[in-house]
Amino acid sequence: MRGTLKSVLTLDARIRRVGRLAPAALAFVVTAAPPARSGAEVVNRTRSDGIVESTTRRSGRAAGGSSTDGGTFWARERANGVVEFTNLRPVGARWKVWLKTGPGKASALRGRTDMVPPRDASPARYSRYDQDIADQQQYYGIPEALVRAVIKVESDFDPHVVSSVGAEGLMQLMPDTGRLMGVTDPFDARQNIMGGARYLQVLARRFCRTPAVTEDDGRAAGKALICSDDEKVKVIAAYHAGPGAVLKYGGLPPYETTRAYVTMVLRRYDEFRSGPAAHAGAFVTER
Repeated sequence: MRGTLKSVLTLDARIRRVGRLAPAALAFVVTAAPPARSGAEVVNRTRSDGIVESTTRRSGRAAGGSSTDGGTFWARERANGVVEFTNLRPVGARWKVWLKTGPGKASALRGRTDMVPPRDASPARYSRYDQDIADQQQYYGIPEALVRAVIKVESDFDPHVVSSVGAEGLMQLMPDTGRLMGVTDPFDARQNIMGGARYLQVLARRFCRTPAVTEDDGRAAGKALICSDDEKVKVIAAYHAGPGAVLKYGGLPPYETTRAYVTMVLRRYDEFRSGPAAHAGAFVTER
């Protein structure tokens, strides 16, 4: 939709920062939208330059209920070319789901919304954690290239990053997940890498069911299992949106944030596999 918006951005005041998804150069000439019968009311504000901004919020009569649907955003284009967005369940014609985020980490729109964004721009950061990344492979069997890919996408190799939903450190562990994985200091790079790799191993054991075979005769290699391409997608998606979401949808959840995340991780994984972090193995676990 880049470059096609003519005017309106109708948003609950609590999530107005999603407006950064549109090109910064666009001038939003915001028009009033009719209150939705779902309990939304429109609040207008006139700026000093004469532009009228409009935002939706729950009306008083809806205070006891919920008119939002978590991380779902709707959009519609009116006859005059105005495009409207809202995160309140709309009533009326032509509304379509525009963006759907998931639970936990999958609800975060990453970037400038981070509580503590990546700030380490030193090229040395890419090799600073080589030993820790190699060690996790010995402990948990996760390919170095995959861990590097996750770190690159999650924190850009900055151990101090904190996302808008509270994920922390190099591999962006949620606090509860970190504790379950034995992490006591999420900003300690080694602990965070080990905790993230351990969590990936837990997910691989849950979703990977492809028997490993020997190169000699093609027979199954004991109890060893590897991840097929589809199972690899499930593992990465579960790392982002949680295993419950993957089980619920039988694979990649329909969250745009998670779909984008999986795509970015797999792209980086392929890049690192063909570089110095190349590893001929795969996710290997036991039955």
